[in-house]
Amino acid sequence: MVDIVITYLNERDEKWQKDFYYWKEKEIATGKNRQSNRQAFGEERTREWDTLKYWFRGIEKNCPWINKVFLVVQNERHVPNWLKKDHPKLRIVYHDEFIPSELLPTFNAMTICMYISNIKDLSEEYIYSDDDFYFLNPIKEDKFFKEGKPVHLENRIPYGLYKNLTSTDKVFYHILNNSLIFETKYMKKKVRYGFYHLPEARLKSFEEKILNENKQEILKRQSYSKFRHKANLSPSMFSDLLKICHKSIEGNPYDNSSYCNLDSSVNFEKYKDKDIVCFNDTERLDDYNKTKEKLIEFLKSKFPEKSSFEL
Repeated sequence: MVDIVITYLNERDEKWQKDFYYWKEKEIATGKNRQSNRQAFGEERTREWDTLKYWFRGIEKNCPWINKVFLVVQNERHVPNWLKKDHPKLRIVYHDEFIPSELLPTFNAMTICMYISNIKDLSEEYIYSDDDFYFLNPIKEDKFFKEGKPVHLENRIPYGLYKNLTSTDKVFYHILNNSLIFETKYMKKKVRYGFYHLPEARLKSFEEKILNENKQEILKRQSYSKFRHKANLSPSMFSDLLKICHKSIEGNPYDNSSYCNLDSSVNFEKYKDKDIVCFNDTERLDDYNKTKEKLIEFLKSKFPEKSSFEL
């Protein structure tokens, strides 16, 4: 039994906007964060694309083996009005159900995703997905799990930390460095793996173990800021640790998947035969409205029919 977890926020929620700007100004004033930290405050971190319904359509059509969808949102105001809340394969989860209370409210995906294993009733085997990962074509379960173990790339590269991290746009690489250092406590010999911004197969009990063994350290790392901060750890470390601790099976879940930074010149048709694609929003996006229109047109052509999750 495999569940899937997706995180989502409604940036149009006025209460969320007020809270966001309140904490942003407070952290800038106290020196916890810098105005120039786009990894924390850039509009691309929260920009709405109105494509979540196509994510659900992709899961229902192409991953029928998924047992249940866990939609993680801040509170009830972030649940889309088109969503069938009582769908038997849907569980809506609010932040205060699984994130330590001292970290709330949080506007940091690093924090939200770090504590997913605390979600009640989540299956032992699950897939983590961002809301910009689209399942475009049929995918078999053994792409992600075999014999009860997650399938992961053994993408070893020479060990070393990311360097030349003086500018504020390198915050994410500071976070990756923190995670690499954290991982060494579980290594007999130092190794490093490449990072993929695509869905990850995970084990709930394994993450619970890591969180319990390092509770205070992880809590401290995630508590520096309400927003993404260079002191954080990345939840992608769980995928590395699965490999380091021999809890995964070697394979390639991404052999027909792709990653695309969005802009108005993207030819979406070239992705139509891919299994999974991350259509990633960045600060380099040149024309939001035009690109959004093209993306929705493409996704609608792939999934013209409503899913059972839609009213």
